[in-house]
Amino acid sequence: MNVFNRIIIILLILAAMLILPLVLILPEQAELALRYAADIIHANLVWLNTLTPAAYMGMRALLAGAGLVVFMIGLLFLALEVIRIRRKTVRLRDGSGELMMDGIAGHLAYYIDLLADVLRVKPKVVSKGKSVQVELYVETAPGVNIPAKSAEIRDTARQVVEEELGLQLKGEVKVVIKPVSYPQKRRKTRRPAAPRAIEKPLPVEQETFEDFTPPAQPQTERQVVKVKESTLE
Repeated sequence: MNVFNRIIIILLILAAMLILPLVLILPEQAELALRYAADIIHANLVWLNTLTPAAYMGMRALLAGAGLVVFMIGLLFLALEVIRIRRKTVRLRDGSGELMMDGIAGHLAYYIDLLADVLRVKPKVVSKGKSVQVELYVETAPGVNIPAKSAEIRDTARQVVEEELGLQLKGEVKVVIKPVSYPQKRRKTRRPAAPRAIEKPLPVEQETFEDFTPPAQPQTERQVVKVKESTLE
């Protein structure tokens, strides 16, 4: 369905690219082409008027039916494009049964979360009836080799879907990686210097009164004479 929609859109874009520039660049030729188309329509109307009433009514009914079929086909394509019907099951690859879609995302999240440097994983699984389409949004740690990690995640998802669950993958597994940024370094703030401790003076050894001996005083003449007299006696 997606391929058909792309083809229709490409054809419409090509028609607009070719017709609109020609109408703007060559308006006289565009008028002639419109007049030619109008003449063809007028000739068909004249031909219809020449028919019998029964044939005329039959032809008008046929044209109305063709127009209604074209309108219904366009309405169907529009509804399929706008309203996407999500299937709740997917058929196993060997055709032995079907699997509920609820468990596929849980299996993928469990096994991929076990890989190194994987912080978070959010799988998106869409059933295509006979196959599944897988998209993985993974958050990894900083400093991871992105190509190597993406290949590892893709291989793990393929093994889980095809070998563990027995399903058929449609296309490649889409892996979108978001590495976590490095933590920002904080600027070092200078702390105020701590006040120096005031040094206490060392204690001075105090002499006691008992240890204090006064200095010897010189003897006077009277004391010398008394000493001599005492010795003579």
